Amino acid sequence: MNNLTNSNIPVLDSLRAFAALSVCLFHFVCTTTGYIKTNWILSTFSVGQYGVQLFFVISGFIIPWAMFRGGYKLKDFGRFLLKRLARLEPPYIFSIVLALTLLFLREKFFGKTNDHMNVSVPQVALHLGYLIPFFDRYSWLNEVYWTLAIEFQYYLLIAVTFLPLIRSGPFVRYFIYALVIGLSILFPVKFIFYWLPVFLLGIILFLYKAQFILKTEYYIATGILVIFCLFRYSVPSVIYSVIPLFCVLFAQDMKIVGLHYLGKFSYSLYLIHPLIGASFINVLSHRYTSPGGKIAVILGGIFVTILCSWLTYMLVERPSKKLSSSILYNKSQY
Repeated sequence: MNNLTNSNIPVLDSLRAFAALSVCLFHFVCTTTGYIKTNWILSTFSVGQYGVQLFFVISGFIIPWAMFRGGYKLKDFGRFLLKRLARLEPPYIFSIVLALTLLFLREKFFGKTNDHMNVSVPQVALHLGYLIPFFDRYSWLNEVYWTLAIEFQYYLLIAVTFLPLIRSGPFVRYFIYALVIGLSILFPVKFIFYWLPVFLLGIILFLYKAQFILKTEYYIATGILVIFCLFRYSVPSVIYSVIPLFCVLFAQDMKIVGLHYLGKFSYSLYLIHPLIGASFINVLSHRYTSPGGKIAVILGGIFVTILCSWLTYMLVERPSKKLSSSILYNKSQY
């Protein structure tokens, strides 16, 4: 078993890029209204939406891993949230400003469309606390923001359950596994408990890699979760969820050329692709309608998205990563 003496797991960057590109292609191909009409193409690229679950599994693994290596204790709760907010909020707020700007420009130059969104101050304010799920009258400015709300709820949950998880015995852990499955059945899709079995796949992987649980418990618990997820979600969802498990277990040092670097700014790519890339495709989709033209437009949307994501990373995300890294826990041994 590999231990956690080295903080770097190269394959995770490639996985993040794969997840972000999967979601990106799903939106570009399948949600540009009426642009792509071939059923097999739509079916093929529709599975890209499950890249979200891949992100959830990675978060399930990497967040407690970072907490463990940093010596997290419950008194570090505030510092933990500060680290996460310093890392995630600047790109998120930038994307909100970008979304509002694009909405303004679209209305100014194209007028109100059928999918026009009336934006209010309370709606924008609720974005800052990821609180939209608690208010049915408001919607997200960006269709991917719902996943950030799920992630933030997960941060709050793992911050208070991390120490019990690593200090408890097998009986308590199996009770927790069963509780997670039960809560998933009871809660709707917009809350963390619905998705918690997916995060738990990553959490259990962390427990195994950090040598808090034995191989037998890891494979039994993971097997039960995978079977449950097959019934609770879908087969493509489970496939995307187990990909990071295999990669971390058996190919953690793998670097896929291109994807490894793209993974460095996959968060920016994920945030702005529905804004930049989708807008690019929507504008040009009315002009280029031949099969070759459609391919060129979608590839152009990907190129523009990657370029703008890289700029966002350099100007906004990278400084926020450095700021987050500078916030340390009072490290201790467990």
